[in-house]
Amino acid sequence: MDSIVSLNYRELSAGAAKAALPAGLLAALAGAAALRLWPGGAGRGAALGLAAAWILASLGAAALLAARQVSARAFWLAFWTGIGSRLAVLVALMLWCLRSPQAAADALLAGYGVGVACLLPIELRQVRLR
Repeated sequence: MDSIVSLNYRELSAGAAKAALPAGLLAALAGAAALRLWPGGAGRGAALGLAAAWILASLGAAALLAARQVSARAFWLAFWTGIGSRLAVLVALMLWCLRSPQAAADALLAGYGVGVACLLPIELRQVRLR
């Protein structure tokens, strides 16, 4: 069994912050632009989708940074768990969109998709296997 006692929390928190801050700024700017360009439900939906993507990308990058310190097996387990969580959130958002107005649903899913596609690579550049 892998041990997490040997984690370097200083390195982990610094790496997670370096990964999350640029992506968070980009998500905040894109969310603000969406709110400004599309008034009403569509803008809020796009901003919510971007926020969900940023939260998942940040948690995934932190998990990968922590797992990298443990073992390659833990790293790949964290990687596939992150992929699964993104898929689960996408399915949950799609199910929620079945009962919401069409414009907000389209914007929510578009915001989430763009967020995952753009924010994940920004954060994963901080994660490297040794």
